[in-house]
Amino acid sequence: MIRLFLKTALRNLKRSPLNTTINILGLALGFTVALISTLWVLKQFSFDKHYSNYQHIYQVMMTGTFNDEKSTDRSTPIPLVKTIASDFKNEMPDATLVTNMESNNIKVSDKKLNAVGFYALGKFAELFSLESLKGDNATPISPSTIIISESLAKRLFDQTDAVGKILQLNGKEQYTVQGVYKDIPENNTFYGLDYILPFDDYLAKNQGIEESWSSCFFSTFAKIDNDAFVPALENKLTNIINKKLTDIKPEILLHPMSKWHLYDSFKNGKNVGGQIQYVWMFVWISLFIILLASINFINLSTARSLKRGKEIGVLKSVGVNRRQLIAGFLLESILAVACAFLIAVLFATLLLPWVKTITHTSLHIPFADIRFYGYSLLGIGVIGLLAGMYPALFLSAFNPILALKGKINNRKGGSRSRKAMVIVQFAISIFLMISTYLVIQQLHYTKDRPIGYKSSNLVNITSSNSTIVKNFDVLRKDLIGQRLVKDASLSSNFVNHLSLTGGGFNWQGNDTRDGAIMGIFTVDENFANTVQWNFIKGRNFSKDFKTDSTAVILNEAAAKFMGVTDLNSKQLSRAGIDYHIVGIIQNTLSESPFKSITPTAYFLKFLPKNKITLQLDENQDVKQNLKAIAAAFNRIDPDLIFDYTFTDQEYAKEFQQMEMIKSLTSLFTGLAILISCLGLYALVSFLTEQREKEIGIRKVLGASELGLWRLLSTEYIWLTGIGFLLAAPLAYLLMESWLEDYVYRISITWTVFAITGLTALIITLLTVSYQAIKATLANPVKTLRSE
Repeated sequence: MIRLFLKTALRNLKRSPLNTTINILGLALGFTVALISTLWVLKQFSFDKHYSNYQHIYQVMMTGTFNDEKSTDRSTPIPLVKTIASDFKNEMPDATLVTNMESNNIKVSDKKLNAVGFYALGKFAELFSLESLKGDNATPISPSTIIISESLAKRLFDQTDAVGKILQLNGKEQYTVQGVYKDIPENNTFYGLDYILPFDDYLAKNQGIEESWSSCFFSTFAKIDNDAFVPALENKLTNIINKKLTDIKPEILLHPMSKWHLYDSFKNGKNVGGQIQYVWMFVWISLFIILLASINFINLSTARSLKRGKEIGVLKSVGVNRRQLIAGFLLESILAVACAFLIAVLFATLLLPWVKTITHTSLHIPFADIRFYGYSLLGIGVIGLLAGMYPALFLSAFNPILALKGKINNRKGGSRSRKAMVIVQFAISIFLMISTYLVIQQLHYTKDRPIGYKSSNLVNITSSNSTIVKNFDVLRKDLIGQRLVKDASLSSNFVNHLSLTGGGFNWQGNDTRDGAIMGIFTVDENFANTVQWNFIKGRNFSKDFKTDSTAVILNEAAAKFMGVTDLNSKQLSRAGIDYHIVGIIQNTLSESPFKSITPTAYFLKFLPKNKITLQLDENQDVKQNLKAIAAAFNRIDPDLIFDYTFTDQEYAKEFQQMEMIKSLTSLFTGLAILISCLGLYALVSFLTEQREKEIGIRKVLGASELGLWRLLSTEYIWLTGIGFLLAAPLAYLLMESWLEDYVYRISITWTVFAITGLTALIITLLTVSYQAIKATLANPVKTLRSE
């Protein structure tokens, strides 16, 4: 019997090429989306899970009240980790602290390269289970020693056995390799970490910071064996730090490693999700598209009931019972799903390189993992059964006598269910269209946000080399003299990155007891011209004014925050020093373009300056200019590795996640529309074929071609409208909730729904009209010949 049904299934697949192609292609497109989404989702859930004790590692975070707003930050002071190590040994047996990752020049003999690393306190390598390849990575790093990654060892020494070898950092500091660790995988918070330096060396270069509670520049991590201790530990640590930092009223939050990647967003001191919302979004999109493809299969299978009626009648008349018929139809469904899955694997393999460029994540189909085949077979079986069950029950219920007479084509139940499923298809497709349209609008709106400076032709260079910083004036004159740059400046950070925020600021009328929090930026007199600041009031810093050593320039947000209407109306004070306001500039986007602007003060002398910004001449060849600029740098320091970035390219990285969401949702929405159109086209073709004699009779009786087109198309216009009415409110509610996370956001207007609704209607009419027009133009003599 199985052999009979297998032959019958294969024969039916061959007999109806249009039906088979659309079914299999629709399912294949759905599976492609599901496969790519599943690979990406699994990659997101795998982050930081390879650590043996990841469930017990926490990051110590602080939620402070900044200007009456709560903000959660990953930066903490050094004394906090010392307090944890001394007072909380039982609850938090291991704790470590690291600086921010930064790129530095490394030299070994004649080899020079840039590598990324940080300073770490205590047993960082042991806490984070760095796999040791050579040497000792378990003990704290000794002064003037370094542990390096496997790939860095190969780049420097052409081998991993680098223990005891010496390298030079930034042209002056020598370090001995203490150990070599295995490269950190991509799905890891510390991916790309090339080296780790001893924290004692950092303290030696930054005297006084070890005891400073207000220097919150470090990331603190701790191991907590019992999760039940977490609430009590948060309260105890909050009480301790509140006594030290009274101006920001900080609260300690212990954030578990299991949530670092997917739950990384905080609002008003509470975790509000993060990447996880996009994970679930793609899960739901995948399920929706699989549902669309399954609806195609169900609709086409039931629509073809007339053509298969006699086949069913014959089978029943020779003794095949209903259970056996159901098994046969399900086998046919599973065969179609299996073919579709194989095609989907091919499609996904071809698309993955493109997906990598969009998601910046390496995804691979795990052909070597036996679980892949097990889950694939399970998925094929489940979807095959679900998609085939309704057609199997529907077709197997036919009366054999009526089936043999061909009198089963007008069953109202089947017609109603088909219409309901078409409405579901339209609703899903329109929902995805509205959502994608709003994502694209929000992205373009944010990209068009004024940034307050000219980003094109700006080059950023970090100089950890004191020789370059000391000789910067000579370097600047050289570069301008050769007409390589229009201007150059030295600052505490680049224009698109805020240096830091600090408290203790006061002015006339400020009622904050411990002073207000503001962004802090240190620049030179050339910075404004280099980045093309837009001054609203006042002037730039100038060497012509000796008093500018205590001058300050405010951004619009700071001026509004302080209530400054006239430059001479107020002074900004901090730590006993009064700063007179000389200028107010347009707000510059120095943080995420999706956030509000931080009130920021710009000084000439406040923080160390080691960031160089160059404004290239747009009339010169960029590559040749950069080559000549590198030569100018090397004339001052021959060992320097000239490493640079472009400001506009760095700013564009802020939109990477939104660009990924836009690209993938656009792709998936396009595929959803294509699947729906394929199904609708095939469904209309079958139903029109069933009504060809009715159409012929109507033409003979005088019906016009336009009237016949309306007869065949109006129904689908109504179904599209009902689908729109179901999709629009749901899309509005969900997208409005999504947009609430953005400070700078669009408003959802009626035009969004008008455009998407009209687009859906046009797509429906184009899909339906071909078959409708073909039927109305048919010669009634041919269609009525059998009568």
